[in-house]
Amino acid sequence: MADEDDAEDDLDDEDGEGVPAGGGKKKLILILLLVTLLLLSLIFGGLYLFGILDPLLGVEKSEADTTIAKGQFYFKIEDMTVNLVTSGKKSRFLKMSLTVAVVQEADVSVIETLAPRITDNVTQYLRELTHEEITGSSNFYRMHENILLRVRAAVAPIIVTDVLITSALVQ
Repeated sequence: MADEDDAEDDLDDEDGEGVPAGGGKKKLILILLLVTLLLLSLIFGGLYLFGILDPLLGVEKSEADTTIAKGQFYFKIEDMTVNLVTSGKKSRFLKMSLTVAVVQEADVSVIETLAPRITDNVTQYLRELTHEEITGSSNFYRMHENILLRVRAAVAPIIVTDVLITSALVQ
């Protein structure tokens, strides 16, 4: 009997629950540390993701970020009317107006002098299109990207950020 009493005394902790002493407290402290570490990593990850920690970490902004901060300047290209490729006797026309977005204000005057080259490159591309190649959002997006490539090629040293299609009408 004395041996059984000694075994029970060894298992009892201060609360008298029969659990080895300190085991529950160690697990609780470990869980609290892990939860705290997880919360801190989530907080710092969010601050880093939103760029709040960038000045503290010494992260510099890229050129793309600074060009947006500087602003954009626009030049409107005159309306273009081209006939589309058709298989029947009835001809279809596309009337389109574009606006070119550049980074520097000085580039607007250069684009103004290169406007005939831009118009020529874009109309050559548009005359090769059929009505089916213009209809639908994915086809229109593809046409926009091709126009942007041709405008950038026409004004090669100038950085063109975007080409805005202000109107497109198929007759």
